[in-house]
Amino acid sequence: MKITVLKVPGDPRFSAPVSSHADMQCHFLSGGKGFCTNELLQRRFAAAGIFLLQTNVYDFSQYPQDCSLNAARIGHLIFANPKCLCPELKQAYQKQGLHLIPVQQGYAKCSIVPVNEDAAITEDSGIADAVQSAGIDVLRLRPGAVALQGYPYGFIGGTCGKIAKNKLAFAGCIMRHPEARQILSFLQKHHVQAVSLIDGPLQDIGGILPLTEKEQATEEPSERKEKFAINNYTK
Repeated sequence: MKITVLKVPGDPRFSAPVSSHADMQCHFLSGGKGFCTNELLQRRFAAAGIFLLQTNVYDFSQYPQDCSLNAARIGHLIFANPKCLCPELKQAYQKQGLHLIPVQQGYAKCSIVPVNEDAAITEDSGIADAVQSAGIDVLRLRPGAVALQGYPYGFIGGTCGKIAKNKLAFAGCIMRHPEARQILSFLQKHHVQAVSLIDGPLQDIGGILPLTEKEQATEEPSERKEKFAINNYTK
């Protein structure tokens, strides 16, 4: 697909099953900036032109510290549990004029699939209510259909991410989800195509977070583009 993937190395301060999850260790803001949890990650992304600041949180072994960067952005709205977020991230939101909408779910980024600025998918009823109240179209799914080793199940937001404006890539086969028909219909309604990266059930890999996108120079005009994305899937 001509996509460069920047993988997140494992951080032993997190629980082992999620120790290399991007949505736990990173949070990207506009302009190639954001926050991360460790120096190794900071150096790795600096080499790719992404400049991350380390947070002042050091113990990620348990909740709520482990979700100090776990916020989901849809347009100018941020959905997160404010009790979990690190102060640095809250301050960055205020400087950028973004509006924080509080939810009870600490793992908000894991729990939300931002389809576009007008639509989202989630299995969390509290998040679904908050998203809908904000005027965003939401598809509510039943929890329990996503695999995450070491846990009873994972989150739908951790299975996927945008690889183009109109393409949403899933770690696993979308047709293996029990509500695949509803998901595909909802994506089609919002002009987004589902891309299944591998066969098998959907897996919570910590999300695929888009970073940069650029048009490729070719002899003839084309729509070919390159996007940096990030996840921890290594197969």
